[in-house]
Amino acid sequence: MDDPIFSPALYESTRRPLHEASPMPGACYVSPQWYEREMETMFRKDWLCVGRAEQIPAVGDHFSIEIIGQPMIVVRDENNEIKVHSALCRHRGAIITESAGRTRAFVCPYHSWTYSLSGKLVSTPGTPPPFAGVAGFKMADHGLNAIRSEIWGGFIFINFDQNAVPLIEWLGDLPDFLAAYNLQDMQWTHRDMYEIDCNWKVWLENAFENYHVPTIHRDHYDPANPQNWMFEKTQGPWEAMSSKRSIVAYSGLPVMPGLDEQQEKKLFHIWIQPSLQIILTSSYMKFRQYLPLGPEKLRLYENWTFPKTTVARPDFGDIVGPAYYEKYSQVVREDIGINPNIQRAMRSGSYTPGRYSLEEHIVHRIATRVIDRVVGPDDKKAKA
Repeated sequence: MDDPIFSPALYESTRRPLHEASPMPGACYVSPQWYEREMETMFRKDWLCVGRAEQIPAVGDHFSIEIIGQPMIVVRDENNEIKVHSALCRHRGAIITESAGRTRAFVCPYHSWTYSLSGKLVSTPGTPPPFAGVAGFKMADHGLNAIRSEIWGGFIFINFDQNAVPLIEWLGDLPDFLAAYNLQDMQWTHRDMYEIDCNWKVWLENAFENYHVPTIHRDHYDPANPQNWMFEKTQGPWEAMSSKRSIVAYSGLPVMPGLDEQQEKKLFHIWIQPSLQIILTSSYMKFRQYLPLGPEKLRLYENWTFPKTTVARPDFGDIVGPAYYEKYSQVVREDIGINPNIQRAMRSGSYTPGRYSLEEHIVHRIATRVIDRVVGPDDKKAKA
């Protein structure tokens, strides 16, 4: 019998229209069974961002990433193509590398099996030859397992589901929505990594509502100049909200060419389910990668990108350190102060969900999307 946590009746109040709805029960943030179903129905089915193409500009450049327990190598191979390999050696499964840098080949640290950049097994060293006489052994059959990958806007996505639709089809109308920003021309410049004691949804929900800002980010908040968020209509696996200003004032960098007057003024927060958040302005783009480490732990990558022409400015380094990286990290640390608090409440078993405010439109959308995937589509809406 299925776990009662997957009963559709438990989520009727969350699936109501926003002005009538309540948040998800606390168990959705701590239950191992719920978490595993999220991993199975979302993280193993949807397209997941592993990084940016400009992080590996030259042949042999590579970096490592682990998503839902799967160690991977992202590399620019000898044909100048971006490939994503499983990092597990095909011999006894040792993790070949967890590093980043430039190399000519990948050598397993256990028995020195050696793989080309494109993942082919090229050497099984030893004296005497260790596989001489091994029946049916062919090096061509033992290359690194490939992870399906595609690129949009400079973002490298992977999918563990070989039957998933192509990335560009899956993204819906998002590529058209962001076409003017020419995201493929951005340059990745910086990354901060945080490990936080909270469920991935706790941080994600916090990132997509402004209700907490006057309390948690009061030092960056100007009541006389509110953000007044607007919520976008979307088609596809994404949600977005926009404002005319950020809570952290950035200055000194030029506007991207090709934007209209409205785009020049806007700040966007965009969620591409389940694990990518894009924070986009007229002069820079941040993106967050949500890498769950279990029901109650999250690894968060905070990445910065800027137009290549901006990065080429002689004063770029002097500006972005204090005015961007350091200033925004203050906001992140404030969120780190509250999100584990929320997680403790979810773990207590005593939390009774209240009601959403109208500012929590995307928080509500996140919840309904997750419920639709984990529990199944809303039968009432399907019959309507």
